[in-house]
Amino acid sequence: MLIVISIISVLLGLLYGAIERAQKFSRRTITYTELKSIEAAWKQYYAYYHEWPSNELVNASSRLQSGEDRGFIIDGSIASMLQGVHDTKSEVWKLNPESIPFLEFSRYKLDSQNQPMPVNPFKSNSNDPRDLTRSYKVLFDTNGDRQIEVPPDAAAANSTNTTVISSVVVWTVIPATRQTTSSGQAKESTEVVFGSWESFNVK
Repeated sequence: MLIVISIISVLLGLLYGAIERAQKFSRRTITYTELKSIEAAWKQYYAYYHEWPSNELVNASSRLQSGEDRGFIIDGSIASMLQGVHDTKSEVWKLNPESIPFLEFSRYKLDSQNQPMPVNPFKSNSNDPRDLTRSYKVLFDTNGDRQIEVPPDAAAANSTNTTVISSVVVWTVIPATRQTTSSGQAKESTEVVFGSWESFNVK
């Protein structure tokens, strides 16, 4: 009986690990798809309006800048604007005056202003509404040199500057793939930047 129980527990341990890896791969796939969809939506925006959106109407806490390139964290008001919703609570809707629906978001969390902010499918380590770890961030090539310097993300410990040759980049932060030491012990999983400029792999 003890042998049977030990065999079952080993099999359950293996099964749990496989299920956890499958869930993580699935969430990573969804995140990559959403990054590419957001990037494509902004390119459609540029094709329609012939300019990148200014971040001057965006809440100051959501603005991003890297050199001469500007962008923002996609919060609730920007998500509404990108979906073509004429939201009079903020002036961000003026960035899309014709209310063109460029993209539909499917997953939200309430931000510090109680607005629904699009987030990636990974669970946050914090319940604080000011936590922007799982939010999507975007930078536009506003100076026209076809290069964007993506700054390090404070939420990802090992994040560094990344130069991307593109007109728009979108990124978020996800948990790193869990790795094990030579003795089989699990290493601590840190957060990593996951961007639209990366090629998708199964790690």
